[in-house]
Amino acid sequence: MQLEVYQTDAEVYEAVAAAAAQVLVAAAAAGRATVALPGGRGGRAIMLALAGRSEIPWQRLAVFFTDECCLPDGDARRTAHVARESVLGPRGVPPARVHAIEGGDASIAATAYAEVLARELGTPPVLDLILLDLGPGGEVAALMPEGEAARGASTVASVAAAEVAAEPRVARVTLTAVALRAARHVIVSATGAERAAAVTAALREPVDVIRRPAQAVLPSATASWFVDRAAVEPLLRDARPTAGAQ
Repeated sequence: MQLEVYQTDAEVYEAVAAAAAQVLVAAAAAGRATVALPGGRGGRAIMLALAGRSEIPWQRLAVFFTDECCLPDGDARRTAHVARESVLGPRGVPPARVHAIEGGDASIAATAYAEVLARELGTPPVLDLILLDLGPGGEVAALMPEGEAARGASTVASVAAAEVAAEPRVARVTLTAVALRAARHVIVSATGAERAAAVTAALREPVDVIRRPAQAVLPSATASWFVDRAAVEPLLRDARPTAGAQ
């Protein structure tokens, strides 16, 4: 079980970037390196940290995305836009190597992205690395607890706006547990006290991927979790011996 705990969120994201670089350098040495970048506030922090890693083989990287808001191309809230501005543009990743999720109708976009993944990576699609940031409600990518996407057997699914807990509350497209489990490596980050309940539930409660989607990628030989102390404080508190304990 690989669970690394750091003092601050900044240390978490730097550690994630360092671990990601190690995976991608090894993948590039063996052939093609593929990565799926995450959305959300944590996703942006991860991308900014990745931009500082010069050892990553940026020109050889094939970039995919874990999830996307169904907003028009160019909208600053789209994960692909954030990626271009924070890391892909600054690092000169060729646009032809970036496989963005389309905007528009979520169901159509999900079907189209499943076809892209199958064409580029096979069935099921096997990515060298998937980066995920655990949300306060226990979501990873756009897999919402009890959501329809968490119940499906496809590799990509649409998520109705009514199921989305975070801003912007618009329909999403997401990789599913099928795609997450097929990856060679997965890195999950979780920072802040607002994520402590989700971390505790994922790591301590019985496995139920529909109710707790992050349990699809629990710490293992292929999945690493990087958290700060605030996010894991309840687990640390429970692990401390009580006063007077022998």
